[in-house]
Amino acid sequence: MSITKYIFILFVLFISNPNFALSTQLLSHKASYTLNIQNIKDNSFLEGGQGQTFFEIIESCNGWKVKEDYVLIYELPNDKIADTYSSYSTFESFQGTKHSFELNEKSQFSGEKSYQGFVEKNKNDISGSIIGKFIKNIKFKKDILFPIEHLLGLIKAAKNGDKIFTKKVFFGNEDEEFIKIVSALIGKIKISESSNVKYLKGKEVWPIKVAFYNEKTRQEKPEYEINLVMDNTGVVHSYNVNYGDFEIKALLKEIEVLPKSECK
Repeated sequence: MSITKYIFILFVLFISNPNFALSTQLLSHKASYTLNIQNIKDNSFLEGGQGQTFFEIIESCNGWKVKEDYVLIYELPNDKIADTYSSYSTFESFQGTKHSFELNEKSQFSGEKSYQGFVEKNKNDISGSIIGKFIKNIKFKKDILFPIEHLLGLIKAAKNGDKIFTKKVFFGNEDEEFIKIVSALIGKIKISESSNVKYLKGKEVWPIKVAFYNEKTRQEKPEYEINLVMDNTGVVHSYNVNYGDFEIKALLKEIEVLPKSECK
């Protein structure tokens, strides 16, 4: 059970299109979110849980550097607990042609996982390598988007008033199923309900529901869903990950604006 799947939603802060940049100001910043397990179904093995995630995004000379560290403590029957820790970092070029990533995870459910990799868009396809215990070459069709490409399109769709945005997306934190069909349902813009952080007060936000499907199967129900609230600077005010038998609720606790990296 890997909670790194929810890392996807924080990539809404990315941008890779110069024309889009003229109309959108995205924030280099670091933020912390509190995590709480809730809405646990009767058939779940969990009794509760909590944790925290630390997120950072910095605009560099050639692209965006992103890192997220999180820890989540699961409460199990008979007063037992289980810990999951993950550190996930990426770099993506402004042109949307190169994407690199590194994952280090330690979980009492799934053991330890550590690898890095890169993918690059070529003339006819997308290819790259995963480097872990073994080196694995990977190749995909060019109709698949990198996370920042997809999320740039998602933000643009929200600004245009579109209701649905569906694409195939590559995720480096999915080492067995790199490609997901991602379908987003975009709600009407509204005023944020967040009040515990001064930065959030009075911001206009979009509620967005994102569903993730396995590319190789045609199941009607998604593998999991994320409901997020995002403002027009790309900051996520809150998000909720629904795994079916339980949910993880994340609330923004602190945010600090960061300067852009100096370029020589």
